[in-house]
Amino acid sequence: MAFSIENWLVKPQPSLGAGGLLILLVAASLITPLSLDMYTPAVPGMARYFDTDVSLVNMTLVGYYAFFALGMLVFGPMSDKHGRRPVLLAGVGLYSASSAACALSPTIEFLIGARIAQALGAGAISAVCTAAVKDSFQTYYREKILSVIQVLFVVGPATAPVIGAGVVAVADWRMTFWILAAIGVGCLALTVLFEETLDEKERSRGNFFHTMAQLVVVGKNPGFMTFLLLTSLFEIPFMGYIAVGSYIYVDFFGTGEVGYSLFFAVAAIVMAAGPFIWLVASKRVSVIRFTTFMLAFSIAMGIVMLLVGQSSPYAFCACFIAFAMAESCTRPYSMNILLEQQARDAGSASALMNCIRTAIGSLGMVLAALPWPNYVVGIGALIVAFMTVSFGMWAMLLRSGIPLVCVKEDRPVKIW
Repeated sequence: MAFSIENWLVKPQPSLGAGGLLILLVAASLITPLSLDMYTPAVPGMARYFDTDVSLVNMTLVGYYAFFALGMLVFGPMSDKHGRRPVLLAGVGLYSASSAACALSPTIEFLIGARIAQALGAGAISAVCTAAVKDSFQTYYREKILSVIQVLFVVGPATAPVIGAGVVAVADWRMTFWILAAIGVGCLALTVLFEETLDEKERSRGNFFHTMAQLVVVGKNPGFMTFLLLTSLFEIPFMGYIAVGSYIYVDFFGTGEVGYSLFFAVAAIVMAAGPFIWLVASKRVSVIRFTTFMLAFSIAMGIVMLLVGQSSPYAFCACFIAFAMAESCTRPYSMNILLEQQARDAGSASALMNCIRTAIGSLGMVLAALPWPNYVVGIGALIVAFMTVSFGMWAMLLRSGIPLVCVKEDRPVKIW
């Protein structure tokens, strides 16, 4: 029988087909990482343009991050009640319009407001897309789809500033937002063809407050929350690196702007292989052993960074890439395992997953900027500290009676 990705679907897409759905999910997944920091190379120029200080321009980043998390929390459960399609249409429409508004901003205050609206739209898109993957694909193929999507979430924040620097070199800061608006319009065209994936009988009932209360129901699942928290701790050093990477390469190592961009680009390219390493390894090793190894490996890389990371930018970059590879290897199957913990309420589960990861990543940005002896030491310390906590939580989960669907039943198992 001929191979066809149409066979991957459990909910058919007559207009889009499986290929079109994949394109929509991948394009929509690009929105979050690109919107986060693609424009950041232009921040100094934006401050001059609006005749304000950089700290106020940075509110466009802080506001986006905060309201992106809020958007996921609100629109994820709403998609469980009203269906994926209307929420996705509203989210993509809001995102596209607000991206254009960002490009047309006459004042910094207007830009901050437009970024908040953009973030709410992106939050809706992120929550619905993850839920739609669970709705649409067979379990076996779902992990492969999540692998592709999660590559974008890991690689995107590292490559977006590099792309932005290229755009700013030939245009101005407004062009970065016009590009985002164009991506949004493309997604909107595909979303019009998107068929609903959540049947009426599978939707949550009740009023708005009952719908939002589903977040609490999902959060009370101990296996879901424990595994979500321990895997989300990868975000602290990773987003810390995104926040202070330019200071490490440009100020501490003196690589210059071009060198900084090259180191970021190399890290992003190598990290993209992570999910595919897991797809190969999964044929030979269990989730338990792979996760245990990756957590221990991450701790080791943090220690090596503390010992030799300050010696050269190459040593630091190599240590960070090794750690980031561990995250990019574990993230796709972690998302799949988390989705498997909830037979229903995939929108609420998706919202909680992405919101908690975002919040923990924000904490990483704050911690990385603390007054460390230098930022290399700071990133190394964050890796060692939080990966040790994650390893401890993983060991406790395995040795507990808490079930984790696809990993363990309600009895203790060995960590190796």
